[in-house]
Amino acid sequence: MHYKLNFKNENYPVEDIQIPAESTLAQEPVGKHFSFVSPVQLTAGQSCALRGDSGGYQLLVNACFGFAFSSKFLVLGIIGNKETAVASIS
Repeated sequence: MHYKLNFKNENYPVEDIQIPAESTLAQEPVGKHFSFVSPVQLTAGQSCALRGDSGGYQLLVNACFGFAFSSKFLVLGIIGNKETAVASIS
């Protein structure tokens, strides 16, 4: 499954995402830990959305660490409530 980080109304691809397996996602992973590599810096306590092919989740960021000589960041946090999909006509 491919995920994108939604932050300040922009979507960013994430890499090396570590969240519960898809079979666990169906069992509501609220409160479980996640990590991923982000192209944007986030701050502790910040909330953002992680959207995938079949839905998304609100995330609460616990920590964000920068990599030396890179513009990427390791984001760690907890999965919040499942995001409600909103349909739009374009």
